[in-house]
Amino acid sequence: MLAHILRDTSISRALVFTRTKHGADRVAKELSKTGIYAGAIHGDKSQNARQRALSEFKAGEIRVLVATDIAARGMISMNCPR
Repeated sequence: MLAHILRDTSISRALVFTRTKHGADRVAKELSKTGIYAGAIHGDKSQNARQRALSEFKAGEIRVLVATDIAARGMISMNCPR
């Protein structure tokens, strides 16, 4: 269903949340198999891998970023100046 929704070209980028780290990896992998380039970000990824996925998402190199709720909190803190 998600792949079907994301085939809509008017959706230039999407942030998808999953409950688990394994789920984030699985959703990103399945989307990529359908030609919808996605990256996963969660607590088990190294800091470099998380930053790379976020940079690729911001640059438009990947359309979909799949994250756990915990990882999303980290993304917000990485990008918001204090």
